[in-house]
Amino acid sequence: MNKSSIFYTITFIFILAIVSVVLAFLWLIAYDQQNYTDELNAKYSLVANARLLYFSGIIDEREFKEQTKNYKMEAVTDLAEMRQVIFRGEVLAKAFANNGIVEIVSYKRDIYLKIIYNSRLYLYVDQEYESYRYFIIRFMALSVVLILIFLYVYTIKKLRPLSLLRKQIDKFANNKLDEIEDVSSGKDEISQVASAFFTAITQIQKLNKSRQFFIRNIMHELKTPITKGLITLEMIDDSKYKERLSGIFYRLELLINEFAAVEQIASGATFVNKKKYNILDLIDEAKEVAMSDENNVKILNNESFFVSADFKLFSTAIKNMIDNGVKYADDRIIEIEINEKYLCFKNKGKGLDYSLEYYTQAFTQGNKQKDSFGLGLYIVDTILKSHNMFLDYEYENGVNKFYFKNLDKIIIKE
Repeated sequence: MNKSSIFYTITFIFILAIVSVVLAFLWLIAYDQQNYTDELNAKYSLVANARLLYFSGIIDEREFKEQTKNYKMEAVTDLAEMRQVIFRGEVLAKAFANNGIVEIVSYKRDIYLKIIYNSRLYLYVDQEYESYRYFIIRFMALSVVLILIFLYVYTIKKLRPLSLLRKQIDKFANNKLDEIEDVSSGKDEISQVASAFFTAITQIQKLNKSRQFFIRNIMHELKTPITKGLITLEMIDDSKYKERLSGIFYRLELLINEFAAVEQIASGATFVNKKKYNILDLIDEAKEVAMSDENNVKILNNESFFVSADFKLFSTAIKNMIDNGVKYADDRIIEIEINEKYLCFKNKGKGLDYSLEYYTQAFTQGNKQKDSFGLGLYIVDTILKSHNMFLDYEYENGVNKFYFKNLDKIIIKE
């Protein structure tokens, strides 16, 4: 059990309470038993002193009866009983007095007062004696402990929806919305929170489905005229206008694919297509999709290793870096440095006007991004985070350097 858990705290408190109650009752038993023993000793001491004073003639019978009227001590005259008590009884206390000996004897759950005066034996049984009340105090202690246990079980049961709610929140954090259940079990505050959470998740699911349907419908409607345009172009004679239109249609198709990537990222879809790929194959795919000239993209080193990545998304991230690098480079050249810790995209030109965080927000545009949707670095940053990587930037000696950091986390060791 997690020590910072509220269930651990409650369990600790109840265990401490039960132990405290048991220790308190043990102390109470010892204290009460001592008081009870003292009361009996005082009682028998008074009766014994009165008997000895009466036997010695210091007080008369009337005064003796007056002193012992509150105590029922009956004389034992049966010789057999006297013999059993004397020889088999347990002596609890013994005292010596002038011309006499006093003993308190326990025998068969009775207490006897034994007095020897002038070599003569007197035996009295306490008719009011009651054994110590262990049962009552033990019953009380057991009752309190059982009540505490009942309260503990009741409290844990009341808090159980809190544990179930935490699991549902974990599912929400992992984007498992379809697996979330309503764990409310009553009308208490925790159940109300659980019910409100489930209602909110239901609304989010509806909004997600509506958004996904809307975006996918738009992409479908856009692809239809693009496809028709490409078919129509095939009927036109080759010319620079045909080539330009073909590039425009192809660019629009790429933008729609990027919108699909944005939709996948925004919806939190998991990367089910993560597989083993060579890093150079990913870069080659990005270069081909970017339709960049070989003279515009230079690989500084052809270090080759395998990574676990989503081929389409990771190559899209590289493609966006190539697009931006070539577009905003003074010499329209981007260099890609490869090693097992990072990928570095370098181009000569003006540094960023704002911090990198500004450009990794959706639809952010810099001063020169008049023809941009502002999605490039946002998509790159989001794809990298989904691969446990991050985007970094530095500007040094007139060179922009964008890094795909933590590349070693997705490298597959041979």
